[in-house]
This record gives sequence, structure tokens and C-alpha cells, in this order.
Amino acid sequence: MLNDSRSVQPSVTALWQYLSAIGLFAQFTAEQRQSFLNAYMREAGIGVRRFAAGEIISRKGEYELELCIVLSGQVDLFDEGPDGGRLRVAAMKAGDFYGELGAIGGLPRTTDCVAAADSEIFYIPRHALKFVEINLHARTLLAERYRERAVRVVAVELELFRGVPAAFINELIPRCEIQRYELRGIPLVTQGGPGDALYIVRDGFVQVVREREDGTRRVLRYLRAGEYFGEMALLGSGVRSASVLTAGKCELIKILADDFLALCRNYPQVEEGVRKLIEQRNEQAGKITPEISDLLERSGQLGLIQADALLVMDLDLCIKCDECVKACESLHGQSRLVRNGIQIGKYLIPSACRHCDDPKCMNSCPTGAIKRRPEGEIYFQYDMCIGCGNCAIACPYDNIAMIDTPTFDRAQARKARIMKDPNFFRPYPVASHDVGEEGLFKRLFGLARGNKRKPVRLAQDRDYDHVPVAFPIKCDLCDGLPFMGCVHSCPTGAAIRIDPAKLFEETGAITEGSRVRKARGGSD
Repeated sequence: MLNDSRSVQPSVTALWQYLSAIGLFAQFTAEQRQSFLNAYMREAGIGVRRFAAGEIISRKGEYELELCIVLSGQVDLFDEGPDGGRLRVAAMKAGDFYGELGAIGGLPRTTDCVAAADSEIFYIPRHALKFVEINLHARTLLAERYRERAVRVVAVELELFRGVPAAFINELIPRCEIQRYELRGIPLVTQGGPGDALYIVRDGFVQVVREREDGTRRVLRYLRAGEYFGEMALLGSGVRSASVLTAGKCELIKILADDFLALCRNYPQVEEGVRKLIEQRNEQAGKITPEISDLLERSGQLGLIQADALLVMDLDLCIKCDECVKACESLHGQSRLVRNGIQIGKYLIPSACRHCDDPKCMNSCPTGAIKRRPEGEIYFQYDMCIGCGNCAIACPYDNIAMIDTPTFDRAQARKARIMKDPNFFRPYPVASHDVGEEGLFKRLFGLARGNKRKPVRLAQDRDYDHVPVAFPIKCDLCDGLPFMGCVHSCPTGAAIRIDPAKLFEETGAITEGSRVRKARGGSD
């Protein structure tokens, strides 16, 4: 064992002795090895953690976006069995790795991870994975493992594969292709083109668009994770009936036409289900008016479609008292919502965090301080925040603000009084407004009496030379509080949180299925 503490930082030499015996690192050149070890020394989040036998490492549904390499011991992966009990699906021993779905694709854990014995695990956060993928052999291993896991997870969860035996899936996996896109508006298939494959949306959203004979263009629907497209051409005329474009960052599984047709031929229930879906989509397409199409287009551009939770105001109930804004400012030091935006039906969608399906803020954070709960809520883990402001810059909807540390402290202290918890989300031991004559300036530069250049100890046992001058704030659904301030303070019940699909349910243009349970419950 490396030492007796839970968080372990072995020397560079000791670490490489462990890693060099693992297949993932076996073919690193001297230059690639040095680049990786330099990252180990300077990048936040890379390190070894120790877990005792029986300890839960992570749970299914949690967004732990790190590649995990077992250095010693054993990690068992559990999922729900057919009888509802817990079933061990894999045993990861020294040299094995897991977590590639989160590290590469930003997806939540698909199993519970439990230490079967005293274990040491090497964590490589998502932002540092590039230092592993610089090696072709390692990049290939990760890509192959990712494809296998991604297709298996989809095969288990997707209605399309219901009743299809594992043997067929095993044959299908090597022939599938994973495609990833980072931007909105990239053409995936073109109307009038040949139907050569079925595409399953693994993550994110795509936009379905049809060019009409009169030259007009209509957005028909958005497809989200778990849905698929391309089936009409494969089971019909062989020609694409619509174009499909990315609606933001997304990931697809491409299944070639021959493999899909073999699936339908061998398992008639699959084709029957697909043909029913085709009928539903043809019926729904006839309901899309030019006005609805324009609304869908604008909603996609503004990120409303890609949201996991929207704050909306029912204009039939809103009396414009601004109590929601005042409550937000009171709790957080500065209001996280602006009561203006676009109107859909009777609902106004103000400017506030939407807990995006594709959070640019999370991907831009250099320390991994922006987290997502299993329900979909995005929040800041402030003890990891360095106040760099990358998240505020990255947010395409300008829904993250940087506020000065004294204002942040006062707001956190107010929440602490509400919760009767003096350490409520406190990122450092003493609030800047509580340091008395030492003052914030001296705190920032480590010059307080008896504390010259002494680093501040944070909750994750990392040392910093100063307290950030500002912290980011955004709507986190009042994370940690028993209520959401805006919803709780609205005297008429006009302010509510909803799944964006509910705004379009009359057209069927978006399938419902938000992960944000707290948002559905209002102030619960």
C-alpha cells in the first residue's frame, strides 16, 4: 500500500511503476510518459484514492466524470437484477479500468461501484484524459471499450432491442460506429439522400427538418437520447424523407443498413415496433404549422430544447411583483434570474440556468468544480472552485455571474443561518467578512498575522495560496436548501419549474423525460 491516508499522492517514480504494468500505458513513449506525469503533478483532480473493503465508491446515476484505474484490490460493479435485487455484473481487478462512459462521453455511472477489498484507485478527470489519449494504443483501447459499453447500455435500455439476445448484440458491437459532434447545425443526413444506416441518439439532441415542395423549410421535431432516426428510408423507399442536423453537442451510434435489416428479419417484433413509430411520426409531421416550426427553431437556438429544467412564469398568474427576483437576490447575493425572455403560449421563459443537457460550463471548468446530480441538477462544488470565471465565459446564455467574495460570503452566511449549519457550502474555513482586523486584502494574499504565505486548507485537502477574489453563481435550484427561493416566494404560483417538453406536448415535437425530479416538484 502507498500510505495510510485516504487520498494518496505517490511519487512520480512510484506511480509510473504501477501504471507501466497496465496495458493502457504499456506503449507510451518517453515523451508521452513525461507529458502524462507532468499533468499528474499540476492538473487538479488527478490522484490516487484509497477505499476500504465494502465501501461504496460511486452510485448508479451519479455524474463522476473520471476514468478510474484499479491499482490494487478489487472493485465490484452492481446493477439491478431481473428480480429487483442487486446483481454483480463485473469484477474489476488491478490493472482494469472503468468510468470511460463518463470520462469520454460525460454520461452518468451505469452501475454501483463497491470496493470488494481494500483498494487503491487512480482517478483521471475528464479534462485530463487528453494526456492519456496522446498515445495511439491507449486511445484505441479506450475507444473500443467505450463503443462496447455504450452499445450494451443502449441495447439494455432501448425498446428497439427488447427481446434481442445477447449473442446478436455481441456480433453487432464491432460493426457499430460512435459519432460525436460538438456544435449545432451540422448535417447528419440529407433529405433525398440514400438510406444507408440507422442512427441512435446516445446523448444530446438532433433536429429533424423537412424541405417542402413550395420551398419552405419546417422543423418537424427534436430527438433526444434514446430515440433514433433513419428507419423510414430503410423500411420504405430507401430515400431520406427529411434532413437531420445536430442541435448542439450530441453522440450517435450508427448501425449500417444491412445490420439493421438483419435485426428486423431475425426479430419481427423489432420491425413491428419500428413501423408503428413511423406511423406516429407521419401523423405528427402533419401537425407542424409554420408558426410551430418557427417556434421550434428559435427554441433550439436559445437552448430551450436542450434544457433539463426551465424556470417559466405563467403570465395568466404573474402580477409582476418581482418577489421571485428579490428572493433570489436575498439568498444568493445577486439575482440569478432576469424576468424577461421569450414567450411560448402563456409562459414567459426568463433568463436563468437551464441545467443544460450539454453544459458548456461543466466542460470548461479546469478543476471539475461544476457537478451534475443524478436528477440532472448542475451545481458548484465551491471547495474545488478557484474563481477563474471560465464557466461564466463558456455559458452561451449568459446565465452565470461572478460576484465578489465578500458578497458571496454574506449570501452563504445567510443560507447557513437558514439551515442552522455554520459550514454551509463554505469553500474555506473562515468567511472573509468574519476575519476582523486582518481584512480581506490580507486574506487574499496570505499576509494575515501569524499566517504569512500559509495556504488555505480546502475541504478536498488541496492547498491554495489565496482565496479567490470572486465566485461564480447561477441558478442551482437552491441546491442544499429545502425550497427554491423564486418558486417559494411567488404569491400567485406563477413561477414554476417544468420539463421543456411540456411546452410542446400538444405537437409531440419533443419526447418528455426530464431527469430533474426536484424541478417537477416545485419547492419540494
